[in-house]
Amino acid sequence: MTETIQTGGSTQTDEAVRYLRDVLRIDTTNPPGNETEAAQYLAEVLRRDGYDPIVRESAPGRGNVVARYPGTGALPPLLLYGHMDVVMAEPQRWTLAPFSGEVADGCIWGRGALDMKSLVVQELMVMLMLRRRGVRLRRDVIFAATADEEVGGRAGMGFLVDHHRSLVQAEYGLSEGGGTTMYVAGKALYDVRTAEKGTCRFRLRALGRPGHGSVPRADTAVTKAAEAVLALQRARFPFRATPTVDAFFKELCRALSLPPDMHALDEHNFDRVMQILPADLAHYLHAITHDTVVPTGLRAGRKINVIPGEADVFVDGRYLPGQTAGEFLGEVRGILGPGYEIESTDMSEPLEDPPGDPLFQTIRSVMHRYAPGSIVAPIMLAGATDAKHVARMGTRCLGFGPLRVAEGFPLEHLIHGHDERIPIEGFAWGIDVLHDIVSEFCA
Repeated sequence: MTETIQTGGSTQTDEAVRYLRDVLRIDTTNPPGNETEAAQYLAEVLRRDGYDPIVRESAPGRGNVVARYPGTGALPPLLLYGHMDVVMAEPQRWTLAPFSGEVADGCIWGRGALDMKSLVVQELMVMLMLRRRGVRLRRDVIFAATADEEVGGRAGMGFLVDHHRSLVQAEYGLSEGGGTTMYVAGKALYDVRTAEKGTCRFRLRALGRPGHGSVPRADTAVTKAAEAVLALQRARFPFRATPTVDAFFKELCRALSLPPDMHALDEHNFDRVMQILPADLAHYLHAITHDTVVPTGLRAGRKINVIPGEADVFVDGRYLPGQTAGEFLGEVRGILGPGYEIESTDMSEPLEDPPGDPLFQTIRSVMHRYAPGSIVAPIMLAGATDAKHVARMGTRCLGFGPLRVAEGFPLEHLIHGHDERIPIEGFAWGIDVLHDIVSEFCA
């Protein structure tokens, strides 16, 4: 049983807070995931409001839940989707226990509070509101809470797309990747994810002659691996502008009151603008205008007195829309030179929908009511989401999880970090925003 917490808000807010606290208390750290308990919890909430939810497991404990609010069928469905799994937490580094769902300082605390059980609960509340209000829509609205996104989504959304496509087939999909308040020169900006980079993770293997650790050699596998890490770290991939980032850059320049001659996105203007931005935003914009490679792991040798014959470097590669993984790896080989083996370990193609489609315009219209004077701009996600699976159905995927935060709230340091938490007021505000986006777009 969940204790009652007085939030000072509406009955709707109290209900949403209760659901979020409950799902945060379910440990869905992936691996192993164990999302079925969370899926069954959400299914029971939906069932109490007259839905007939379906729970499908891709493997024991790897549950996914789907429910549908029927429209007239005049237009194809809208899919609201989100993942229930979370990354690991280090409890000893947290102020409050990561799976406690505690309420403190106006926030709900817990691993997944931002990424992304909060949006799952916002979507759940939208489904309940549609049913309770008897809203008549031209599109079905499909709710899907899935497993496994944090390690690729194959046991979650990938499983549903491959084996139960009829449950989630939709014209548009809306999920994570945008919608949280950003502040630029004191102005509120809300981004809508209309693109995301492709993933090309690979293992880089360096070979060398093994030998005894007492005899130095200049060309060992470990030395070659170290040289590769430094080469990748120092590499500067070409600047590339995409339609999404071009549109975002223009809105950014307007927010900064920069002269019109700086609004055209080219490398010269980009470098000028980066010099006046906060470091975190500048680093992010660099990532969405360049391919990137980040060495994230090393493996070599088992005994301290043996020079190993091979050494592995594990690299997280991301590449921009408009090219292929093969072209990206060609650039990587050009940086490294000969003498290395490259084996791809995880791949997904980049996605980009033209900014300004009907769902984007609905989001912008609703946001101008809820956040007057704010800027609404498309953005590219530097990482990847389950959109890579949803897009395989031909679905147009956008990211917008509405969350209002105060300037200075350390959002970027909390996602996948310690003390993850979400402001209750901004979370509750987002439920009404999302409801209006869904009901207006589908009507």
